[in-house]
Amino acid sequence: MIRVPGGYMPQLDALRTFAVLLVIVYHWFPIGEGINRLPNGTIGVMIFFVISGFLISRILLNSRNQVNAHQSTLIDTYGNFFVRRALRIFPLYYLVITFTLLVFPQVSDIDQYPLYYYFYGYNILLQQTGNWSDLLSPFWTLAVEEQLYLVWPWLVLLTPRKAFRWLVLAMICLGVAFRGYCYAHDDLDGVLTPASLDAFGLGALWAYVVTERPEAISRFVRQLTIAAGLALLGFIGLLLLPSDHLFVVLCQRLFISVLSLYIIAWASIGVKGAGGQLLNNRALQYVGRISYGIYVFHMIVPGYLVPFLLRIVNYVGIPLTLDYWSHRLLSLLVLLGLASLSWYAFEKPINELKRYFSYKRVAMSH
Repeated sequence: MIRVPGGYMPQLDALRTFAVLLVIVYHWFPIGEGINRLPNGTIGVMIFFVISGFLISRILLNSRNQVNAHQSTLIDTYGNFFVRRALRIFPLYYLVITFTLLVFPQVSDIDQYPLYYYFYGYNILLQQTGNWSDLLSPFWTLAVEEQLYLVWPWLVLLTPRKAFRWLVLAMICLGVAFRGYCYAHDDLDGVLTPASLDAFGLGALWAYVVTERPEAISRFVRQLTIAAGLALLGFIGLLLLPSDHLFVVLCQRLFISVLSLYIIAWASIGVKGAGGQLLNNRALQYVGRISYGIYVFHMIVPGYLVPFLLRIVNYVGIPLTLDYWSHRLLSLLVLLGLASLSWYAFEKPINELKRYFSYKRVAMSH
């Protein structure tokens, strides 16, 4: 009998480490060469989206059950949810985009279209401009998540319990269908929110099983194992096709998300053996905890912060020349240091304010 996941799931932090490292590899090394023959950026982002779909939906389903039991009101539940997400995401996001606007606006479209960035619509702008050279281009994923947070909580809280699984299945199908629609209109970037709904939906599906159908967990995991095996075969097959092929556009994210869900489901339960030892590694879990800062800073560090530090070192009379690999290694060390500083000095203190916005507030009246 597989136990029901609950509370803090430390192995998910280790998975966040692998996800953010895949994104770094994609952006720091030549695309289409060596290890980047794999779609590492897409893999990393889909892992993040499936984790988010699972954790957010689990919170919302539990909150919905409290509302139905008259232990909380709908407005309080959504308000607490949104404030807690805002405390986690907004401060560092706005700090970095404002820094970019003030210090080097020429490397981003933020000086021309600031409102898209400040109101979490950057993915819409990126879909229009196709400007992937924008220093803030990875922030399209943050816009997608924030847009989802505006709508998904209401769908979860208002959908009847028996109908929720159909909502999730519709969400998964819509993600694939929307990518087909975009393909027909020559839009292959997939940065608009509906194009990633299958990843969030698969995470939500696991949240539904865990929260509403715990007796079905074992059967679901067995079925998921078969689905993951088929998804792996499908993913390998897609690697043989050009990246703009219809099947790649439709199915690559879906296959990656199914594989991600398989790993995430087991990590939420608690992987045993050698895999469990890896996911229980304290260093990996720590990097996962600061992964948001790593993600936000990872484009700034190698292109701007490290060159700035090297100029300082050379200015004080220490000649230092780095080759390609030593530059990437130094960039990684600086990135980890900056993300750690951000976590302890900025993010964590703000994050602790969440205690004032508990999900378990009791309604004043029914």
